[in-house]
Amino acid sequence: MISRYLGFQISAVLLAGSLISCGKKEAPKTAIEAPKPVAVSEAKIDAAIADALTPEAPAAPSKSDLQAGLEAQAEDILSKYPSKNGQDLLGVPELQEALKAGLTKLSKDKNLQNQINQSVSLAAKMKGLSGEPGTVGLDLDLKGYDRTRKSRMVQAVISEDPKQIVRFLTEEIGEAAPELSFGGAPRASNGVALKETLPAAK
Repeated sequence: MISRYLGFQISAVLLAGSLISCGKKEAPKTAIEAPKPVAVSEAKIDAAIADALTPEAPAAPSKSDLQAGLEAQAEDILSKYPSKNGQDLLGVPELQEALKAGLTKLSKDKNLQNQINQSVSLAAKMKGLSGEPGTVGLDLDLKGYDRTRKSRMVQAVISEDPKQIVRFLTEEIGEAAPELSFGGAPRASNGVALKETLPAAK
């Protein structure tokens, strides 16, 4: 009788547990909200479209590109005036205005003028002259220039850059110095000569 009673209790407990288990509700799952789109103003959209459609500014030409351009221009000018010597070339329209512009800039730059004067002074001293400022002048004879030298001269002139003009002149003086001093030539083969200048009359 007791065992039947205990068996009934156990069965009742199990049945109740089963009912409770079946009656439990699952915990609600947390819903994952989709990210909200970021609002972008029409002005920003228009700016982005404009940037995409605007072509990038071309890169500034490099020094080698500029030099290559000058060389090409010089060759065109020399081909146009094949019979003109260096002196005559300075009078053609392509060089005349450019030379004037370059020399105007040079006249305003004392440092560049000093570079020429120092080169002349050094060459004069090598020749045995005093080389003091105002005692020696540079005399250039451009008529005997070959095509290569004419090309270098034309490039310096059409650049309208006083630095290039000074570089050309100082290189010519430096090349002539050994002939003028050690060789004793009155004028170097590249047309450079140094002339003593008389002091200004008081």
